[in-house]
Amino acid sequence: MSSSSTSPASLQPLLQSSDAAPDYIQIKAKGLKTILRSLAEFLETYQVQANLFAKLPSGAVWQEDIWRYGQILDADHHIFQFVRPGAEAAISPPVASPVPHFPIPVVLLDDQGWRGEYFVLIQAETFAALVVAHRLQHVPTHAPGEDPDLAFHGEEEYPVPAEHHPQVLAPGTAPAHRSVYLSICVSIHPVLVQGMQELLRPIIAQQTQTHPVLTDLAHHWDRYCPTVDPTSSSFLSLVDRWLLWHLRLQEHLRQTMTTYRHQALEMSTLSSQNEVLINTLRLKDEFLNTVGQELRTPLTTIKTALTLLDSPHLKPPQRQRYMDMICHECDRQTALISGVLNLLQIETSANPTQRVPVHLDETVPPVVSTYQPLAEEKGVMLAYTIPNSLPKVACPEAWLRQIMIHLLNNSIKYTQSGGEVWVTARPAEDVVEIEVRDTGIGIAPQDLPQVFDYFYRGRSLPGDVPDGAGLGLSIVQQLLMLCGGTIVVSSQVDRGTTFLVRLPIYEG
Repeated sequence: MSSSSTSPASLQPLLQSSDAAPDYIQIKAKGLKTILRSLAEFLETYQVQANLFAKLPSGAVWQEDIWRYGQILDADHHIFQFVRPGAEAAISPPVASPVPHFPIPVVLLDDQGWRGEYFVLIQAETFAALVVAHRLQHVPTHAPGEDPDLAFHGEEEYPVPAEHHPQVLAPGTAPAHRSVYLSICVSIHPVLVQGMQELLRPIIAQQTQTHPVLTDLAHHWDRYCPTVDPTSSSFLSLVDRWLLWHLRLQEHLRQTMTTYRHQALEMSTLSSQNEVLINTLRLKDEFLNTVGQELRTPLTTIKTALTLLDSPHLKPPQRQRYMDMICHECDRQTALISGVLNLLQIETSANPTQRVPVHLDETVPPVVSTYQPLAEEKGVMLAYTIPNSLPKVACPEAWLRQIMIHLLNNSIKYTQSGGEVWVTARPAEDVVEIEVRDTGIGIAPQDLPQVFDYFYRGRSLPGDVPDGAGLGLSIVQQLLMLCGGTIVVSSQVDRGTTFLVRLPIYEG
């Protein structure tokens, strides 16, 4: 590729005619969005300081990834975004923008050039990469005479009858959906990277009066776009990380697809199982959304408190209150992360068919004894009655200990000074019952059906008691379901709560 005073009509022929001759694959517009997100996350994760030269489709959804990457850039690196005349406002920073390096617009003076083509050029001191996407023209997705850049939002799809779905998308044939398809290449080849620089350099040189950084870029091009040695250890190390990053993504997708495939096979056996699995997937999505919100809330509070602590006019009582707020939210964050990790460990490592005989009189008393100091410090009487004649139960010992830990922690937390917590066990017909009873603040009748839900925190705690993550009882229920047990709760406000656990008897 050779430089030109004006932008070429199309990037793809120039790239293909270069010595590198890159290969292309066909993807949907959503695929390009995924590639951009992955690229930005990689640069963020490894804190790669680079100059970005980009031409992206119109719409805020396409800008968010590079805007987010701009937050980590230092003062010596920038994002240069190529736009058509009149589109500069679309990437202008809003008032009080949190992004320290908003993209600098570079206007494409030749309105006929690079229509339906997009690129991202990454240029760091020790790393350089290029992504080029060319919009396929065989599917009309915009009105005649309409600018494809402005019409391309990348999310719309218009399904056609299934009998028209081709199994393989041959060159020049229409895809199965009326949607935006792209031909894309990703490369670290020095010939392509330097060739792209040659195309961009004269365009930027024409606009040195529009922005001081563009003037500096034109005069010190080698500082912004240094020549990267592809044989250097630093370059190869980052390339290895990039490859490993995509391998991780592939493995994650493979595991996800394998999981969904197994679930689909199970769903095909019975219609009832189908409903259960669909509900499970929905609950997982809801759980992940809730986890994100729960993780964000403490961080927002901590960030706000830290900002307020910077005030020089802050009085000592206010400063202490903000410090206590930060400490409280850190404890809450720790409890939340621990609870989520416990749930993930249960889901990934638990074996539902595992049946191990456990003696209650050897497992429960040590757990109760561990909580004796905590109960005494709070002024709560803690006692247990576990006969040694009880039959063995079919529950892994580690699970039983975790069940008791969460139940005891819950009862002591919600029992005020002077109250009592009792742990008793007794045989029933085909099960052994463990009862954890307290004289605490109780649970309102309308809240009882929700106590085992994720992140349930219906009861108010005294001011000196840290708020938990609301996952303890959910973990208890999950463990009992895996070992064939059950749990029920009964409660009266201001009179106490009783949790009744039923464990299957071991029948080795």
